[in-house]
Amino acid sequence: MTTMATTNAVDNLKSRFYGVYLLCSHSTEKRYKGKCYIGFTVNPNRRIKQHNRGKDFGGAKKTSQKGPWKMVMIIHGFPNNIAALQFEWAWQQPTLSSRLKLFPELKRKLPKETYFQYNFRILSRMLNVGPWERLPLIIQWLENEYECDFDITSLPPNHMRIVSGKITLEKKTKKKTQTDEPLPKAIWAPECHLCMEPIHNVEQSRIGCVNNLCKLTCHIICLANHLLSSDAKQRGHYIPISGECPLCETPLLWIELLQRKRRMQGIGEEQDYDSEGGASSSGSNSDVEEISFDDGDEFL
Repeated sequence: MTTMATTNAVDNLKSRFYGVYLLCSHSTEKRYKGKCYIGFTVNPNRRIKQHNRGKDFGGAKKTSQKGPWKMVMIIHGFPNNIAALQFEWAWQQPTLSSRLKLFPELKRKLPKETYFQYNFRILSRMLNVGPWERLPLIIQWLENEYECDFDITSLPPNHMRIVSGKITLEKKTKKKTQTDEPLPKAIWAPECHLCMEPIHNVEQSRIGCVNNLCKLTCHIICLANHLLSSDAKQRGHYIPISGECPLCETPLLWIELLQRKRRMQGIGEEQDYDSEGGASSSGSNSDVEEISFDDGDEFL
């Protein structure tokens, strides 16, 4: 059964944030009330303010004057903005997505189904279809009144977390300062703990555990192969999703191992200027969600 970690604590996200969110309208007008909107953002708190202020303040044309809106949930943990945008488009367009159009039950909303329930049903299917089923995604509920359980037949994969609570993003400086230092790490061993061969190109080849007290030292390829061979469901793949440290048995997520390796080397996050471009909240409507392929299906 899927492990569902739930917390009301605020998440402080230090890595680059790419999220795909679901809005629900609380408009007093019957024609808009209950409608949903799916979009991409790098800053969810700023984005919901833009939607509720209108298109003149950076909100989307399709949500302008049709609220107030609530951002009820957001999916994050994508490795880059491209992966998040692909997920966003497929969620918006299940009948056009090559991954989802094979499921006829997703073609239309059921007679007694709300727009939220329909979009949640699409999401439930997406999380169990490749390539998304192998991503270390986090399903985060932002509004308690909408929070619900996944159907037993469509539980998210075990490595995905389900959490509750608001999101707080730490502000990043564009330039590395003198106070930025790599994470501390115990003394590395000269050889790999798995193959017992020396590690020569340490900057590229060496990796350890996320537990700072663990002395695991190994080649990246050796640890990847160990994690893949330890889980029957991952065999046949080239990149692992998760597993346990072979020394201390700490749960590991592959993407977190790579992110930690970059921080230890003092490599900062890339400064990419995506849909929202780092612009202020009062800027023009520049979100990538406005480049939808079918202008009529994004607002459901």
